[in-house]
Amino acid sequence: MSSLFLYPSHPNHLDDEIVALSLQLEEINYRNEISKSKYSTDKVPDLEIAYASFLSDLETQLAFLKDVKLAHSIATAVDADAKVLSEISQEEVRAQEDRRVALQMSADDPDLEAPPPYTEEVRNEFLEDEIARRFAELLSVSESFEYEPESHAGPSTPYAQRQASALKTLSEEKLECCSCRGDFRLNDTTKLECKHMYCNTCLKRVIMRGVLEKDLNLLPPRCCGNHIPFSVIARHLSEEEIEMFQNAEVEKATVDKTYCSGSDCGTFIAPVRIKGRKATCQQCQHETCAMCKNSFHDYDCPEDPDIQPTLDLAQTLHWRRCFSCRALVSLDMGCNHMRCRCGAEFCYSCGAQWKSKGRKCGCPLWLEENLIQRAEQVVDRRMPDLAPAQRNHHVLQVQEDLRDVDDCDHVSRRKFTQVEGGGRAGFRCEMCNDRHWKFILQCKRCELRLCMDCRRNRV
Repeated sequence: MSSLFLYPSHPNHLDDEIVALSLQLEEINYRNEISKSKYSTDKVPDLEIAYASFLSDLETQLAFLKDVKLAHSIATAVDADAKVLSEISQEEVRAQEDRRVALQMSADDPDLEAPPPYTEEVRNEFLEDEIARRFAELLSVSESFEYEPESHAGPSTPYAQRQASALKTLSEEKLECCSCRGDFRLNDTTKLECKHMYCNTCLKRVIMRGVLEKDLNLLPPRCCGNHIPFSVIARHLSEEEIEMFQNAEVEKATVDKTYCSGSDCGTFIAPVRIKGRKATCQQCQHETCAMCKNSFHDYDCPEDPDIQPTLDLAQTLHWRRCFSCRALVSLDMGCNHMRCRCGAEFCYSCGAQWKSKGRKCGCPLWLEENLIQRAEQVVDRRMPDLAPAQRNHHVLQVQEDLRDVDDCDHVSRRKFTQVEGGGRAGFRCEMCNDRHWKFILQCKRCELRLCMDCRRNRV
């Protein structure tokens, strides 16, 4: 399929072209929203591939036209301001000379406090500073900057040169990545819906982290709660990585997951490869029973003697088994709202599935011993050197505060405050357990501490 690329027309027509492409973009997005077609990840219809490719081309061309429009605006503004800058420079020359004459006439010593001569070099420095200031103002203007055509005819060569110079400046401008804080050129960065700018390397890491680390809580990839569109994702991945990504999305969406029972495999088996109770691994071709998750058998599922001691231990230690991937999960601290690495959410107290709008069981949010432990942690973090009586008083108060916080969702960015001064120990993110030394983000309601990556890409 050939790629869509249209050379920009006269600047007067850029707005019409941008509007036309924006309308096409809206139509395709609306079509994708209302589409009810279902298909497996390994059998994507040609029409869907064509739509995805056309959507990507539209977004690229739209961004290009907006850049050209801004470049035209910059070149026009610099050309229009040349006369004004010259007049300002001349006024500055007259003011400096007037001051010199006045000082010489009012003092016995002609050189007393007299400013240095206003040379051509000083004048050029002034002009360069003024042009740089106005150019910076233009770059900070939003994309809706209106283009005003020239009111008089003139030679086309100087304007073309100015436009080329402006485009070169745009291509060389360095932008800061919000993740690694490095400076990158515009074509090496991607701006997401939440206005955060990522370098392409960091954005790919955000996209593939959940796939490579087998942490399905990071899927779908998101920033500030906004899902990253697949059209953006596809531009940063190879065909093999796209297949891995789509398989991981299917894995997260599958409620009753089946993994290969081969001792050296453990690969997720997609539902399309399960016939009846027989699940065939696409990697090693080993057959697994989709009911008991052991090697496939024709008779009724037997008890697994190898796993029974582990299950007995789990029952003794009050561990809970994930309803989706059957993994054993222990709760050492925190509330009963559990998020398994497979992406499933459930109540730790009874094991029931946790719905997106709250749990459907009637269990309390906290186990009492975990609530006390969490309250002690919060108090010791706030006031580490309290006397025992004061500490117990504050622990009881924090317990009641936490009991009133019913499953904080951490959606709004305004719910977090930045905490600094961690010292040599630094801060520990309570989601990914990574250490950070500069700062940590703390929820204003439940005082959960998160690193910036988890705040943007996980919650």
